Parts: sequence; structure tokens; C-alpha cells
Amino acid sequence: MKKNARIILTLLLCAAARAGNCANVAGTGAAAFLKLPVDARSAGMGEAVAAGPRGAMALFQNPAGLAENTVPEIAFSHALLMEDISYEVMCLAVPLHGNSVIGVGAQYLRYGSFASLDNNGVPAGSLSPRDSAFVLGYGLKLDEDVMVGGAVKSISSKISGTASGAAMDLGLLITGDEVSAGITAQNMGKGLKFDKESSPLPVNVKLGVMIPYQEKWHWAADFNFPKDGPAWLAAGAEYAFVLKAATLFGRAGYNTAAVDTKSVNGISAGFGFVRKGLTVDYAFRTMGVLGSTHHLGFTYRLGK
Repeated sequence: MKKNARIILTLLLCAAARAGNCANVAGTGAAAFLKLPVDARSAGMGEAVAAGPRGAMALFQNPAGLAENTVPEIAFSHALLMEDISYEVMCLAVPLHGNSVIGVGAQYLRYGSFASLDNNGVPAGSLSPRDSAFVLGYGLKLDEDVMVGGAVKSISSKISGTASGAAMDLGLLITGDEVSAGITAQNMGKGLKFDKESSPLPVNVKLGVMIPYQEKWHWAADFNFPKDGPAWLAAGAEYAFVLKAATLFGRAGYNTAAVDTKSVNGISAGFGFVRKGLTVDYAFRTMGVLGSTHHLGFTYRLGK
């Protein structure tokens, strides 16, 4: 099993090297919503979760992490971005026989409504652009500490017309008492075609580590190698306050994904509350001159 993990890791590292070679070639692509953090926990930790995805949301973060789910779990996240833009994510993870877990999920980004003008500047109704993706994933435990996973996505983008495409994620997760490591290649596909023009997807490779410290602390860092821009770093921490009837989490993070944005950017913080099978999470992120974004999430585990 360890040999299989090394083979998969080698393949993913080759993908990372290729993405790194393309990192200096900045460009404009389609489906940029796939770059957004999918839940409040990852948003609060600066998006450093490749080596520590949790629950059903692992489907989007590193599909290998799906294999850690031992009971069915459903999760929902809502993010309020700038102006009227909102982002919703929902997913479900269901354990199967043989140390495997299947996950299904959807992402939906709404931009609000805009006035539409024809070529002569005459009002021609309104536009309601939106982006969406439907995802099917699978995670498998090769042994107690090694997990692999993959996911396929059906992506759709609507402006005045509609474009669609498909993509795939691959992931590997190796857990340990002193350190966990994860790697995932995201959004690999041909791109979306609008009319006669094709736009590439935001391909990205993440290399992450997570280090537990004194039982209640978790420190994490991710190195990102996007195809459409320079490499960037994400770092975050999580602390657990264990109470008699519940557990509270405090989180903070920082990333360099938008270092060229003026004003305060890249800083994030949040908290979580866990009681029995219900988890509630909140986070905010600073985005420079664009202001702050707010993320709220709910998770329910259907078992102990």
C-alpha cells in the first residue's frame, strides 16, 4: 500500500512541477469561483487545509480526505461577498464498505442582476450571471495512514449565453501523529467555451502540511501553484477549547494570493462551535479595497 501511495505522490508532484512552470504566465480564465474557499473553516485558516480537510467539505479541498469520514455527514456553507454576490456550497459524504467514502456536492455563485444594453445603448432587459458546479467524489483508505481520492466536476457558467465543461481533482493524504501531508491537483480540464472562444480553468496544485501541537493546536501551511498566476502561500492555525457540553474552535490565517491588492488583505479569522452532531462555523476575510467577506457554515453528522 505504501508503494501505491509513493506512485500516486510522484504523479501529483509531476503535476505540481508542470503547474509551477506555468506560474509566471498570468492570464484570465473561466470559472474563477472554483478558487473561493468552500467553507468557513478553511476561510478562517487562510485556506491552508490540503493536509487537514475535514468532513464532507474534503470533497472540494482534497478528495482523499473523504476517506476519513466514518459516518454520513451533510454540510452547507453560505458566503456573502461584495455587493450582491453570494456563494453557496452543499455536500454529502456517505461511507461505503471497504474503507471507502463517496461524496456529492454543488457550488453556486450568484452575481446579482445587471442592466443589459444593446449595441446602440438601448436598455435590453437585465442579466443575472451565475456560475455553478456539480461534483462527485470518492475517497479510499489504502491503510490506516494513507488515503487517496478523486472527484469529477460538471461546470456551468452563464452570462448572456451559457458555457459548460468538465474537470477533475486528484488527491493524496498521509496522516501521522507528528505531521500530516497532503497534495491535490485541482480543476484539471480543457476549459469552458463561450461562443467561439475557449477560456482555461483555474488549474491549481496544492502541497500542504498540518502539525498538531500540544493536543489542542493545529498549525497548517499550503503551497499553491496555480497555472494562471504566481505561486502563493497559505498559513493558518486552529485551537480547540474543550468544554463539558461542547467544543469551541478559534481560527486565524493569512495568505498571499492577493498581495498586489491595496489596503489590508489576506488576513482571516473565525470560530466554530460543536455540540453532539452539529457544527456551526463563521469566518471573515479581508480583501483589500474590495472590503471583507463573511462565511457561515453548518455541518451535521448522522452518527457518533
